[in-house]
Amino acid sequence: MKKVLNIANVQNQLVNKLQLSGAFLDAFGNPQDRGVWFVWGASASGKSSFLMQLAKTFAELDLKVLYNLLEEEPSDSDYIDRTKLFNMQDHKTKFYTASYTPSELKAHLKSSRTKVVFIDSLPYFTKDWQTYMDLKRSFPSMIFVFSAHAKGKNPKTDIEDRVMFDAKMKIYIEGYLATCKGRTIGANGGQFIIYKEGYEKLHGNGAAKTPKS
Repeated sequence: MKKVLNIANVQNQLVNKLQLSGAFLDAFGNPQDRGVWFVWGASASGKSSFLMQLAKTFAELDLKVLYNLLEEEPSDSDYIDRTKLFNMQDHKTKFYTASYTPSELKAHLKSSRTKVVFIDSLPYFTKDWQTYMDLKRSFPSMIFVFSAHAKGKNPKTDIEDRVMFDAKMKIYIEGYLATCKGRTIGANGGQFIIYKEGYEKLHGNGAAKTPKS
């Protein structure tokens, strides 16, 4: 039988939070350093660039990051160009790329010091809820960042919708703007401009100063 916790047990637990800074802190505050992040948006919305910037931020916090690339190949020029655009070579001891199936990923994580896993994207990784839950429960101290597709403003498929509801951090991407709809929201209301020039072209000059949801 599982242990029942009294209020002291609950409140005296050690909780570690991510020490984000700059625009990431303004948008997302200081989330707990474990749990599921869910990032969804339409094609050409800026989602891939946001994911790489987020991976860079985790690496700058001295966390080992594994980018599990499934929609693209590691040899694809678009992926290579994104790693160069955001200078991921500056974090060569903290940033790694793979293309693992669920079973391969679990085997790797059992023998590595990886703290953050990006899965790009969820439908290419699994369409099975139990596979997702098994991964999450097997590594409760890790951060998993799942990217997903959108239909309108909502996740496109059933598995994407279920993971979105389960995730702690929910980030919707549209028009080069990331909007946090999760449990931890920063001082600016949860908005992060991914690509300033593209955002201003869509929303008008000066829009970057006062982003709207």
